Amino acid sequence: MNRRHATIPIRQLSLKGSDIDELAAALSSLCLRTEAVLESREAVSYNIHSITAGPISLIAGVYEGDLTVRHRSPTETDVIILPLSGRSVVTMNGQEMLSEGTRGVFVNSLAASATRFIGSRRHLGLRIPRDELIRRLALRLNMSIRGHLDFAPDIDLSTASGSLLVRLSALMYTGLADGSLVQSPIALSNLTETTIELLMEAARHRYSSDLLYRTGEPPLPRSVKRAIDYMRAHISEPITVNDIAAASGVSPRTLQQGFRDFRDTTPFAFLQRLRLEAAHRELMTGGSDLSVKQVALKWGFVHRGRFSADYRKRYGVLPSETLRSSGSSSAD
Repeated sequence: MNRRHATIPIRQLSLKGSDIDELAAALSSLCLRTEAVLESREAVSYNIHSITAGPISLIAGVYEGDLTVRHRSPTETDVIILPLSGRSVVTMNGQEMLSEGTRGVFVNSLAASATRFIGSRRHLGLRIPRDELIRRLALRLNMSIRGHLDFAPDIDLSTASGSLLVRLSALMYTGLADGSLVQSPIALSNLTETTIELLMEAARHRYSSDLLYRTGEPPLPRSVKRAIDYMRAHISEPITVNDIAAASGVSPRTLQQGFRDFRDTTPFAFLQRLRLEAAHRELMTGGSDLSVKQVALKWGFVHRGRFSADYRKRYGVLPSETLRSSGSSSAD
């Protein structure tokens, strides 16, 4: 039996010129009625084309000249910036995130305060409602999602999932712009779902660890699986790569190669990531007598300064800020 696939509604907005007031109005519209304020000390020009297909919007932007965009209030829609050329700087919670080359940025609209485009700039933007991200992640993990997803602001687009995200987004934009995808609702629906799936894998968030073990990837070699199981069982203990290799039944060199081939990282880096995630979960839970120092030591981080730097790189905030937001009275 043939079934008709429901047509996905398509909305488009195009804007080209040098009038920043006109650009501010357009960006306010793109950001779902949140007013955008533009600042520039020189002449600027822009060429923007936005296409909305169902829950996802793709925005192709070309800018010339330095331009700062500020939003007066948060929205329920996040934006992912995928740079094509040039650079921009996004400020979130007082932290500046550079977007250029293979460095994408997940712009949390609840935290973002400004985006500055520098010189000549081309990028693709993905705009996705936060509740859609939560819904898709819940379906993939087959579990209820509560609270914020806590996406890290930086996205490494040099990874397999990050590179595919850029290429698929560009393909989807081209297909929508020339009308070919509009003629194939099933393909458009599948591309939309795949794009969001790739984003879930490329961008780090609170459920990245769960996602890691629930994907449809090829089975791990037994040695790598044993290593991961051993890491989880001894995550707070001062174990070494030699300890992990011995528990896995292979040499340290073979273990290193296995993690490079199947996890695109090293055993030690993987262990540190598990420990950071464990520390993050504990800081999110909080407690009246909890301190950052206690959490760091508990999960094997002897140098507090290095722990804070690694934590901020991964989650976009300092561990003390996470602890304070949890309601704990101690952050030392």
